[in-house]
Amino acid sequence: MAKFIKLFMSLSVSFLTACSQSGSVEDASKILVLVNGEAITENQLLLNVDALFGEGKALDKLPIVERKKILESMVISRLIKQEAIKGFDDMQINMYQQKSNIYKEKLIVNHYLKENIKSSPITNEMVVSYYNKHPEKYGAETVIKYELLTAIQKINELDRDKLLSVYSKYAKQRNLKVLQKNMLSDGVDLVYRQGRLNKGVIDEKIEKLIESIDVGEVSSLVMHNGRPYIVKTIDKKYIPPKSLSSVSDEIRKQLAPVALKKSIKQQSEKLKVLAKIEYLNK
Repeated sequence: MAKFIKLFMSLSVSFLTACSQSGSVEDASKILVLVNGEAITENQLLLNVDALFGEGKALDKLPIVERKKILESMVISRLIKQEAIKGFDDMQINMYQQKSNIYKEKLIVNHYLKENIKSSPITNEMVVSYYNKHPEKYGAETVIKYELLTAIQKINELDRDKLLSVYSKYAKQRNLKVLQKNMLSDGVDLVYRQGRLNKGVIDEKIEKLIESIDVGEVSSLVMHNGRPYIVKTIDKKYIPPKSLSSVSDEIRKQLAPVALKKSIKQQSEKLKVLAKIEYLNK
């Protein structure tokens, strides 16, 4: 699959190169192949090598077999391009010319940014600020243990009225297991559950209810989606994030794109001041 993707990239570069030849600067490099009279040059081969292996790969260090394979793929690409254009009208040819221009512009812009834009420095203050704003990214969390009483399934209106009546007799009971036993003796069967609160595991409303209760407190009976809930928080423990020193390098990597974007914006603003820009279709 990787080889196919690389071959496709090579063919794409060849196709765009061929489509953009009209009106371009003449390629004075050595002609390697003529395909129906149309030249494939050493410069075009180098572009394909760059696309496949990255910039800086020297042609003379490329194995002859690999060089031949790339050149053959360029010949195939050129043949396909020539055959495709036979069925194109002027509108289609123009469309591909515009796509070629857009691709060329992106290459030029990327080259300019690489050569001229330096990322704004990432200060210690920026690192500390990001660390303090996003402690959860570095292991900070509040661990909450809870217990609750609920019904296995939704209850009807008659059972609901009985539930509320029985609950009112024992509402001051703080021990949920005792409360469960007392209510069962009056004909109301609730299930007891205990666990650690994990985001997204239980219903959001019940999750927020658990988070809102102080340790040792018991909520009043709450009806939600046809089921009763009585909740008690039995423990809350805050786990701090990893130390700043251990994650500062990671934070700098995360902030690097932001700093680069800031530098690009600053340079863009400078260029806009010096330019004459007219939006004609508002």
